Amino acid sequence: MSRSFVVAVNPADLLALESAVEAGRQAEKAWLKAAREREGMSSLRGRALREARQRVRVERARLRESGKLAGTRDLVVLRGVRPEMRSRGLDSNWNPVPAHAASAAGRPVGTGNGREGFDQEGRTLLTGRLTVKLPDDQAERLVRGCYWVSAPAVEALCAWADRWGDGPMGKLKDAARNGAPAELAMMAAAFAERAPADALREREKLRAQIVTTGDVLRAAIRRAR
Repeated sequence: MSRSFVVAVNPADLLALESAVEAGRQAEKAWLKAAREREGMSSLRGRALREARQRVRVERARLRESGKLAGTRDLVVLRGVRPEMRSRGLDSNWNPVPAHAASAAGRPVGTGNGREGFDQEGRTLLTGRLTVKLPDDQAERLVRGCYWVSAPAVEALCAWADRWGDGPMGKLKDAARNGAPAELAMMAAAFAERAPADALREREKLRAQIVTTGDVLRAAIRRAR
C-alpha cells in the first residue's frame, strides 16, 4: 500500500526530475535485459521459465527497494527521501501524530519572509505540482518525523502569537471579516500593539525550525539532479 502527497515544486526541479526518471528507466531496461540473458530465458520453457521470471522479479524488487533501480517518479523521489530524512534528524521511531493534529495544515503558523520557494518580492516560485506516492511505512515515518521535530517551534510560535497577535494588518483583516466600518478598522489597526524588532526576529527563527512533508519532498526531488 502507498500514500499520496501533492507537492508544490519549482518547474525547474520538475524538469530535472524527469531527466533523472528517464535515466533510471533506461538503466532499469538495461538491467532487465541483462538479467534475462543471465537466466537464459530465451531458451527456457514451462516451469523453468516461470521460476526464472520469478527470480528476476524478486531481484528487481530488491534493487528497487534499495534504491539501486529507480525507473519511475515515485522511486526516484523515494531514493531521495531516505537520505533527506536522515540529514534532518527525521528518521526515527516517532510516536503517532496526535489525533487533533492529524489533519492540521502543514505550516499552521505562517511561513515568514525570505523563505524557500519565494522570490524577493514574495512571489511564489513553486508553480508546479507533483503527486508522489510513498510506501505506507515510509509515508508514516515522514509525517511523524515532521510533526515531532517541528512541535517545539510550533508551540513557541503559538505562544508568540498569544503575546503579540497579528499586529496592525491582523486587526485590519479581523475588522474586514467582522464587517466593521473602514474608519473603525483603521483606528483599531493604528492602536494595535506592534512586536519589537527582536521579537520579530525570534518569530522568523522559530518559523525556520518548522519542517513539513513538502519541505522534505522538495529537497528529495532536488537530490535527483
